[in-house]
Order: sequence, then C-alpha cells, then structure tokens
Amino acid sequence: MMMSNSSHSNIYLEELNNAKVQLLIPNTVLAFVFLVTGVVGNGLVLFVYRFKLKSKSDDRYFIPCLSLVDMIACSIGATYAISMNFNPFNFRSDLICKLVWFLHQSISFSSALLLLAIAVQRYIKVSRLVNSSMSLRSKRMTIISILIGSTVISVPCLVLYGKDELLLKNENRTITGYNCGAVPNVNQTFLFSYSVILLLMCLSGIFAVIILYSLILRTIFKHESFRKRSFKRPNKHSLNDNEQHNSGNTIQTEISNITDDDYSVDKFEPNTTQIDSTTINNQQGTMQGGPVIKRKNSTVPFVIQTRRKSKFFRNISRFTHKHRFSVMFFLITILFCISYLPRIALMIIESVIANFWDNLTDPEYVIALCFYRGHLLNTVVNPIIYLIFDTDFRSSCQRLCCSNE
Repeated sequence: MMMSNSSHSNIYLEELNNAKVQLLIPNTVLAFVFLVTGVVGNGLVLFVYRFKLKSKSDDRYFIPCLSLVDMIACSIGATYAISMNFNPFNFRSDLICKLVWFLHQSISFSSALLLLAIAVQRYIKVSRLVNSSMSLRSKRMTIISILIGSTVISVPCLVLYGKDELLLKNENRTITGYNCGAVPNVNQTFLFSYSVILLLMCLSGIFAVIILYSLILRTIFKHESFRKRSFKRPNKHSLNDNEQHNSGNTIQTEISNITDDDYSVDKFEPNTTQIDSTTINNQQGTMQGGPVIKRKNSTVPFVIQTRRKSKFFRNISRFTHKHRFSVMFFLITILFCISYLPRIALMIIESVIANFWDNLTDPEYVIALCFYRGHLLNTVVNPIIYLIFDTDFRSSCQRLCCSNE
C-alpha cells in the first residue's frame, strides 16, 4: 500500500510537471534563442577582436573580456533556464542548484564591474588624466580584482539557494514537488538583507556610471566647442574689403561660404539645390543691373529650416562617429542596468513575500519569469552594438564572411 501511494504521487507529480512544461514552452524557446545567439555572437566578437583585428587600441582592451563574460553568463543562465523549464516541479539536485546560482551571480557581478571599469577608463582617456590611458598592469590588476570581488559577493548564494520543497495540490491530494530557489529553512532576514545589499550596489553602480559619463560628455563638448572656435571661418569684414576690386567674385565667395558652412546641402536634396541656384542668379542679376525675378509664395524659410535640421542630425552623426567608443560603452551600460533591475526587484519581492511564485496565476507566472530572466537579452544585444559602432570590427566580420563564401 505504501508503494502504491508513492507511485501515485509520482504520477501526479509528473502530470503537474508536464502541464507546467507546456505552459513554459514560449519561455523555453526564448531561452534557447538567447543561448544560441549569445554564444555565437559573443564567440564571434571574442575571435575577431583577439585574432583578426590588427589594431590593438586602448579603446578595445576590455571588449574581449566583456564578451567572454557575456558568453559564459549566457551559457549558464540560458542552460539553467531551460533545465528549470523542463523540471519546474522535479528539480532534485541541491548541489547543481547552488553551483548554478553561485556561478551565475558571480559572472553577472563581473560583467557589471567590468562596465564600471570601462567607464573609469573612458573618463581617464577623455579627460587626459594619468597619461591619457590606463597602463597594462593597471588593466590586468583591475580584471583580477573584479574576479575576486564578484566571487566574494556571490558566496552567500551557496547558503541562501538550493533545492526547495513545494506543496502541490491535485485532486484533493497534497504532493511534494522540488524546485531550485531560496531554501525554506534559511533566515528570511538574511535573505532580505542580501537582496537589499544587491539592490543598493546596483543603484550605486548606476549612479557612479551616470556621473562618469556625464563628466565624459561635458569634457567632450568642451573640446568640441574649443575646436570650433579655433577653426572659425574668416571674418566677413575681410570679404567686404575686397568688394571694391571685384564685387561679383565677392558675392560668389559669400554665397559659397554660406552654402558650405551654414546650410550645406546634401546631394539627395534636388529641390533645395534648384532654389539656391535661382536665388544666386537673382543676386548676380541685381549686381549686374539685370532684372530681378520675384516669386510668390517663397519657400526659402522652409528650405533654411530643413537645412538646419539636416545640419543638426549630421552634427549628431559626426559626434557619434568621432566618439563612438564612449557612446557604445554608455549604451551597453544603460541596457545592462535596464535588464538587471527587474531581476533584483523580484529577488527582493520573493524574499519578503512567502511563496511568491506559488501564488501567481499562470499568465502572471510567465510574465514574471520573463522579467526575471530578461537580463540574458543584454548578453545577446552587445555583439550587435559592437557591430554598429566599431567600424573595424564590422569590416573584419564582412571579410570573414566573404572568405567563407
């Protein structure tokens, strides 16, 4: 009779587990996509930056390290997510659960601290401090310190997380299921304190990065404004002095200066170019005593406004290209913070509310789980950001693809 009850319990547990597996199929597919794209993308970044790029600049030093960390984080996180989705109520290995939590937490902290180190490096380089760059020894010591620090911070995971028993109800029966999460006999105050410390560290890191990149942008804008003042165009009074000798040439010179510097017309604006040529011909006719053609409903103000907008976007494009590494790392940092904050918030909630995940409905559970594992998206997107901003990396990838064809 005892064996019969045990076998029935196992059957019911398997049925509940299979029902949950079917519910989590979309999340499993998403985790599998993250696993493939994250490993392939970051593997490509690591290979190209390490072996294909001839330019070993100071700007790119931390990129292979960051891609390696992202690849490991994506491998561990996505594999753990897939295994949990296939065993939501039947995860029985306490050791594997503790190791996965510890490794995943330490790798995540390594990635965060690397982004902070990159922000410090960008500030030193842009602000011309300490010979404008970090020494090789300083970079290596930074990486070692990051690995040690992230390992120490993640040690409590070995105590706080492990195999958790769940009480499941099915047809007036109470069945014991097994999951990987916060262990039931742990001190809840300790768990809550650890989650709050993680949140405070995350917010402090975000605050430090915002300050550093604000200082970087301020320094860059100062350098740009100084450069523009240094290469300011010649004064118009010098052009007016030459009008007594050759008035026609002076007008052409002024018009060409305005066209090239203030309202530079792109090649894809034929209507604008036609209006400008008409305006120039009218001005030349006036100087030569010829008739002046007057047009009603002039579109010159609209053209000037369009040119100014075009010039604004071109200036942004030039700025982004010139300072592309600072913009690139800033964007990676912002995406990292956005993707990790929901996970930390849910960790605090589950430490405060007992049986938080068990009380969710099926749609709420799926949505909360997507936010909980949404940080994996950061490891997938980073290679795309490198491809967009680093022209040398993009060219190397193109040559690599062409050689394989």
